[in-house]
Amino acid sequence: MTRLLASVLVTLFLACLALVASAEPSTAASNPSAKRPPSPQEVALASPVPIWQRGGLLVEQGGRALYTYTPDTPGQSHCDLPCEALWPPHYAAADAKPHGPFTIARSFDGRPMWAWQGKPLYRWISDRKRGAAGGDGVAGVWFLVRVPPELKTAVTPYFPMPMPRAGATLSTPSQANLSRKR
Repeated sequence: MTRLLASVLVTLFLACLALVASAEPSTAASNPSAKRPPSPQEVALASPVPIWQRGGLLVEQGGRALYTYTPDTPGQSHCDLPCEALWPPHYAAADAKPHGPFTIARSFDGRPMWAWQGKPLYRWISDRKRGAAGGDGVAGVWFLVRVPPELKTAVTPYFPMPMPRAGATLSTPSQANLSRKR
């Protein structure tokens, strides 16, 4: 009798295992129709503006810091051509639209450029590598843009992206994405 009971229990146990193994998985990893969270790169490429945050600082596509110039007025750059040679404006596409704390300003020659809460944004020519931020405090008028804690969610985290080739400029993340698909 004990042998028969043991045999029945083993058979029942194996049947339960087979039933569990054949059941439809419920985890998102094994269910292709379940929506997975976007990768950091997908989040960065979906940014509505070509500006991100890295370590609490605003950065451009190459991961180099962005700066403001004290003499600028809201929406208007006062950095002239010799100034722009050292501090290139962070130009915006002609059809760029403001988004959150990011606004559109005009460069010295009238071209649209990105601004942070009305303050035009620039790079420093000496910042050559990703993570470079050496222009803070230059001449007492150039300052890094630090993202305050209350606006951290309004700025997309930075993810390393390819730099445009010499002579080419990618003004929006969607253009950067398209150039990789070619």
